[in-house]
Amino acid sequence: MMKKILGLALATLLILPSTALAKAEPVQRSDAKLEQADVKEFTNQFFKQKEIQEQLVGAAVVVVKDGKVLLNQGYGYADVAAKKPFDADKTVFRLASVSKLLTSVGIMQLAEAGKVDLNKDIQGYLPHLQIPNKTGSPLTLKHLMTNTSGFDLGGSADPAKAYSLEEYVKATVPTVTRKPGEAYRYNNYGFSLLGYIIEQTSGSTFEEYMKKGLFEPLGMDNSNVLFNSEVKKAIATPYDITLKPAAQIPNIPDSGPEGGMFSTGSDMAKFLQAMVNYGQQGSKRILTKDSVLEMEKNSVTIHPDIPGSGYGLETIYPSSYNGYTVVEKGGDLPGFHSNLWLLPEEKTGIFIVFNSDKGNLRAPFFEQFMNRYFPGKGISPVIKTPKPTQEQLHPFEGLYRDLRMPGWTYNIKAGDGTLMVSDPRGEHVLRQSKDMLFYDEEGVPAGFKADKDGNMEYFSYNKEGSWSEKLPEPAKYSDVPEDHPYAKYIYELVQLGVIQQDQDTFKPEEPLARGKFIAQLFKFTDFPLSSTPSQFSDTKGHPYEAVIQTAVESGVVSGFSDGSFRPDEPVTREQAATIIWRLVKQNLMVEPVKAELSEDVSPWASEGVQFVVGLHLYGPDVATTNGTVQYRPKDMLLNQESAVLMGLLFQNLF
Repeated sequence: MMKKILGLALATLLILPSTALAKAEPVQRSDAKLEQADVKEFTNQFFKQKEIQEQLVGAAVVVVKDGKVLLNQGYGYADVAAKKPFDADKTVFRLASVSKLLTSVGIMQLAEAGKVDLNKDIQGYLPHLQIPNKTGSPLTLKHLMTNTSGFDLGGSADPAKAYSLEEYVKATVPTVTRKPGEAYRYNNYGFSLLGYIIEQTSGSTFEEYMKKGLFEPLGMDNSNVLFNSEVKKAIATPYDITLKPAAQIPNIPDSGPEGGMFSTGSDMAKFLQAMVNYGQQGSKRILTKDSVLEMEKNSVTIHPDIPGSGYGLETIYPSSYNGYTVVEKGGDLPGFHSNLWLLPEEKTGIFIVFNSDKGNLRAPFFEQFMNRYFPGKGISPVIKTPKPTQEQLHPFEGLYRDLRMPGWTYNIKAGDGTLMVSDPRGEHVLRQSKDMLFYDEEGVPAGFKADKDGNMEYFSYNKEGSWSEKLPEPAKYSDVPEDHPYAKYIYELVQLGVIQQDQDTFKPEEPLARGKFIAQLFKFTDFPLSSTPSQFSDTKGHPYEAVIQTAVESGVVSGFSDGSFRPDEPVTREQAATIIWRLVKQNLMVEPVKAELSEDVSPWASEGVQFVVGLHLYGPDVATTNGTVQYRPKDMLLNQESAVLMGLLFQNLF
């Protein structure tokens, strides 16, 4: 179970706007009006598209405009085997991280009642919980709602234990290591903490508060915070990337303010009605107009011209905004994926959810919906003239690391009038529009943020979920000269903090120990380290005990049949390939890669070695004879070989 929970941050990469989306022919009509009959026909035609049908199990779609529900419809199946239709009125689904928006509504209600101050240090609301803060700057509710808390990874929950909300926030408390408000980094714990603050300031449990403050006033009778018996009877079956039924996962914590809520299409229609009508649905009001507008405004952005983050809201599909003001929130859990969009100026709200991991129906649906009802305004970015010189662009150069996903990097080089950007999606050319604002060839904006001295600190471009930070140049090893065939990969991993530079030499041709390999690999993830004692006798008290146990709990390693792990023994090339394959397969839902293998590979390592060989995750140490790769699976993995293996991994996944 732990591997499903730990993998959510990695899995988020699959739903980014530029990743492999469901390709479908757009449903076009230039004179279309957003009316009940037309939007019903549009959505029916959307789900009839062959490419969509191939990825669909079940879905619900809701469209609201001017307070009127134009569409609330289920499509496909809630349970394929039972031929149970996905019913918008009755089928329950997981909201996943869309729950964060509802939790933020709860906080805004308390602010209206004078029970909390959005700009006050939250420690005053936490008499029984101390949040370590190394920055000396206050951490506020506003920081939590906009994902600018500055938290580190914090602790991990015991995968074998059930947690109340209070137990969870106390067991996994992080430390504030970056000045709150300085940088955007998506964070789940912050919203768990918001739920706990609701408990502390309202005098009710989180689930009771949400029921009385939100669900009951809006008539959201089938919505819930707890995974209780009523929810279990009505919830849709989740399906994996192969469209096979998957297990329902428990809520951790039990009430899950960050992603544990449940709802139906009809209930979400009522919530959308309230949001597009500035907090009012019928005779019931959940927020004032001012509170709704405060939530929806662009509170955190790297540049004023780039959509950013509101309270419990984010930017995911900006290329489909077509020049309109759009705020949104997405949600992802195994087997359930959702998205809510609000167009405040058009008083329009859209919600979609589907119950499988295959594809990403949200992206083509929203793109086609916007192109039909809110077509592009034809506004093109203005490029700065005269173009800046290479010298003027030099300060932007460097390696930038994503704050949430350390394996995602941007390598930026200055050219004559342009910036060349290399990232896991390829090569891009950026042209300057304004101070700190650039656009690529497709009009995608990119922004920079400098410190008080004018030095570049952060970069935001084509990946949602966090900004990237500029990294300092690494010191050089005496045994890895610039012309070393592996120098590029070694020094990039040093710069990323994957390789700890605690010696003058790297020893590139020495074998890498199994424990150290695990420790380096997990630097690419945002998994909090396990606090559970190691299950291996030979790793207890070992420097890598916690990360090895984290790897066990995430399903990446299992040790040897004699109950040992042997952390100080050299890792073999096939072991390394298998560990990497398990990490990406289970947490990124990557499908197997086929490759011809001419050498003897252990049966348990076949998929892993094929994955590494098929994606060419190797350097000059691997020879090719008559088109067949000589991978040498039984050999020990050397330090330099591990560097190229890890260095190429994320560059070849997306």
